[in-house]
Amino acid sequence: MGTTAGKAIALIVLWFARACLGQACSCMGPMPVCSVYWTTPTLFLGHVIGIDHVYDEPPTENVIGPGKYLVHFEVTKAYRGSVGQEVVVRTADQDSACGFRFEQGHDYLVYGNAASGDIETNHCTRTHEVTNAADDADLRWINALANAPPGASVYGHIQKLLPDEDGGFDAAALAGVPVSIRGVETRQVLTDSDGNFHADGLAPGKYSVTAQAPREYAAFPEESVTLQDHACAEIPLSTRLDGHIRGRVFFADGSPATGVYLTAKIAGADPHEPWTWRATYAHSTSDGTFDFAPLAPGSYIFAVNFDFAGADGSPYYRKAFFPGTVNQEEATAISVGPGQSVDDLRFFLPPDSAKPSAPLRVTVIGFDGRPVARAEILAEDEMWGGSVTPVSATTEEAGVATVTLRPGSHYDVVAFVNLPDYSQACAEPVAVEAKDQNAPVLLVLSHHIGNCEQFKKPQAATQ
Repeated sequence: MGTTAGKAIALIVLWFARACLGQACSCMGPMPVCSVYWTTPTLFLGHVIGIDHVYDEPPTENVIGPGKYLVHFEVTKAYRGSVGQEVVVRTADQDSACGFRFEQGHDYLVYGNAASGDIETNHCTRTHEVTNAADDADLRWINALANAPPGASVYGHIQKLLPDEDGGFDAAALAGVPVSIRGVETRQVLTDSDGNFHADGLAPGKYSVTAQAPREYAAFPEESVTLQDHACAEIPLSTRLDGHIRGRVFFADGSPATGVYLTAKIAGADPHEPWTWRATYAHSTSDGTFDFAPLAPGSYIFAVNFDFAGADGSPYYRKAFFPGTVNQEEATAISVGPGQSVDDLRFFLPPDSAKPSAPLRVTVIGFDGRPVARAEILAEDEMWGGSVTPVSATTEEAGVATVTLRPGSHYDVVAFVNLPDYSQACAEPVAVEAKDQNAPVLLVLSHHIGNCEQFKKPQAATQ
């Protein structure tokens, strides 16, 4: 009975994992048929006459791994590649791996890729069910190729993105935008009222496509495409209001602050609601220059290491706000209008936190009053709370470990341990004001849970 229950649980867990992972498949396309037709090795219309399943590795008693479906087709008509009257197509059995769901007895237009001699397809191709061949847009285009006039085409859609109240963007079509297509020949077109543009009858060859952004909006990138006869390229373009906050950042000694991590965030953002942050990020260059862009209209505060400590090797550890304070309440807000640039700001960083050099000896005692070996010690810098990896160490057999702290910083030191019965226990936090010489800390296991940070004693934050 226990074995059966274990297998059932394993299968349920596997099914749940697959259900969750099913959301992980992400596709860039599918691209239009006039584009992918020419690069698809195998393309056919077929009827599913059978479906088999194989595992990538043989399943064990309690674990069933991923695999593939082998889908047997009777070919109705082949358009590209060499296929016989019957063909087998492989596709992943998991949605997370972009597997395509075929059904026996149904008809499909299959866009296949060759892999190790096999034909494979997935959810990210234009493979789709065909319920009525006469009404299928892909088949109509393919069947019309023989009598189609010569020439290739470029088309697309141009839109502007406007920030919404939830921290995202609303899209709106941009009409009357000039689009230039240059290459073997040159075309100039304008987007219509829906933001669409189209250029037909282009000679085969390489082209660059550029569009002129409206005033106050960020420039569009230049796109390059290579077209063959009867092929096409779809080029969607988006832009945002192109506000800037520019300047230079310096260390306390006046030298350029190279490679520091900066964040500009909308003023008044709720720290507990990340979707309201509307933040833009930048790294300073070799001479300390920074440029936040593109920015939507609004009032911004900006800082070095706003929400997270500098990564290992960062030239600056602590957080500091423009124009040169460690307290967010003292930060100066910068207002940016639609497409406005605020230039030549000078941001002088306060002196950095001291480098880690202050050893702290920590002893962990268990519920029975004896030292605890292999307990994990975590020292969290109050400046960062839980948003930075803490200083850590593991106790030796005598229940002792040493962590090295930054003098002048405030830490909360906690401990947890994995017990022999597979449960956990933790010791409540002890506050430490790090100095060059620190008194030893004693941590006593007090709760049969893995995290005692919830028992932290309230106190005024120090910078």
